[in-house]
Amino acid sequence: MASDTVRTVRRRALVVGCGMAGCAAAWWLEHEGWEVVLVDKKVDPHPSSYLLQLDTESVRVLRLMGGQEIIDRVAFAAPAMSVRWGRNRIRQLTIESDDEWRLARRSVLLSRLFAHLPNTVQTRLGVGLEALEHRSDDVLARFGDGSAESFDLVVGADGLHSTVRRLILASEAHSVYRNGLTHVWINADVPLPNRRAVIASREGMLSLIYPFQDTDQTSIMAVAPVPSPTEPDEPMLVERVCDMVEGLGPDMHPVAVAARKSDDTKLTRFAQVRLPRWYTRRVVLLGDSAHCIDPVSGMGAHASLSGAKALAESLRDAGDVTVAFARFEMERRPFAETAQSITARTVEFSTGARRRGRVATLAGGVGDLVAAAPTALARFNSRMRAGCHA
Repeated sequence: MASDTVRTVRRRALVVGCGMAGCAAAWWLEHEGWEVVLVDKKVDPHPSSYLLQLDTESVRVLRLMGGQEIIDRVAFAAPAMSVRWGRNRIRQLTIESDDEWRLARRSVLLSRLFAHLPNTVQTRLGVGLEALEHRSDDVLARFGDGSAESFDLVVGADGLHSTVRRLILASEAHSVYRNGLTHVWINADVPLPNRRAVIASREGMLSLIYPFQDTDQTSIMAVAPVPSPTEPDEPMLVERVCDMVEGLGPDMHPVAVAARKSDDTKLTRFAQVRLPRWYTRRVVLLGDSAHCIDPVSGMGAHASLSGAKALAESLRDAGDVTVAFARFEMERRPFAETAQSITARTVEFSTGARRRGRVATLAGGVGDLVAAAPTALARFNSRMRAGCHA
């Protein structure tokens, strides 16, 4: 006797990359009924100890993912900020913090988010993606361990140096915007005075200085121009940053002294991924692999978490994956492009990195803000209406 029960075949999704975007994508796709395989070529994909910012939207999405315990355990309230500028005489403006904004150590937060994934998500660390082959009804993925599997969907969430992006859309040379700026990262073993963040534009550098709450440490990230094709000299750049921190006021002297003694330093390059399209057939890019804004923006978590949610919802609402990808990109691209443009113009204006001049850079930034105003106003009005009906 034939059974009346029809077995439901779950669609399979491959998510490449165990960072913020990859973990969030795996969670949301599983939540929407997908069978998810999450891979990363690194055995330990979360090594960095630097700070990550969670804005109001990031916190909201984490809560929707059942991540309140993650927020409570590893994130702390963003401090008030002292914005400083000036050459001969330092001026400053204090900005109070938003109650919902949080900071967290990147490595700790991502490790917790990875552990928060449902047991039904198959995770494979130390497995690199080698090739993608489009077929009529699926995508065949080949891995570095010699295995091959078919999937209904592939999400490339493997960051700035994305393998998925290189395989399906563009090489890094043809998709990454660089402007000659270098990030200088320093963790100094000293508490930041008053536990108040300092943001400063001085001596051709833009710096963001934040306190760690869980230890008596201070995180320094400065953006400095390095003439191309000069190879950055890390000791020299660290010393320049320490000199700049020293000049921000007497209260910053202990921070500069500790920063000079630090052996926890690194250099990275300012980079933004700029693509005319984020998808092709059954493969889509998410987070930094699609539209890296750059760490100085502080918007990486926002882009990754809200983007993963938007992608899963688009796939739920559209029957065809290509249609879903198009809807997802239409929704997320305005935010990504505006954030990229404002971030690039801000650091280029502050450091004088572009030859076109500061007036042109500032004018372009004002244009970006004006273009973004209708969307921001619509979101504000929506929140106000929601508050009125609560």
